[in-house]
Amino acid sequence: MGIEEQLTTRLTEAMRARRQPEINVLRMVKTQAARERTAPGFSCDDVDGFWLGVIQRYVKQQKKALVEYEAIGERAAAQIAEIKFEIEYLAPFAPSALDEAETAALVDAAIAETGAVGAKMLGRVVGAVMKAHKDRVNAELVKSIAAAKLG
Repeated sequence: MGIEEQLTTRLTEAMRARRQPEINVLRMVKTQAARERTAPGFSCDDVDGFWLGVIQRYVKQQKKALVEYEAIGERAAAQIAEIKFEIEYLAPFAPSALDEAETAALVDAAIAETGAVGAKMLGRVVGAVMKAHKDRVNAELVKSIAAAKLG
């Protein structure tokens, strides 16, 4: 069963059980997907990859919002709880990120592949890693590891 079918099944079950928080998060993800599908220049070869991307972008957006709401403090407690639920609920759909050692190995391989020497080649190394593994690596971690190795 593909990701879209899983989300649709979960939405149907949540609606039948009247679990409003689940309904909200699933509808938001589906809305994000609809926006992206109707955007000019949209093309999709890998449906599951498309849905993973939508979920990842939504979770990233929610994590940024969580930081802002936490800065507000006690007045935003309800929003904080809702965002934390959404992030946890969508976690099984997101691919697991590589840890620092695995990311360092990818950076080493990219340095060898591109023949990078010096900090001026940082962009090429980061670009090579992100192009090949964008779903599984943290861009900031890749950049900091590559800067340390090249700098």
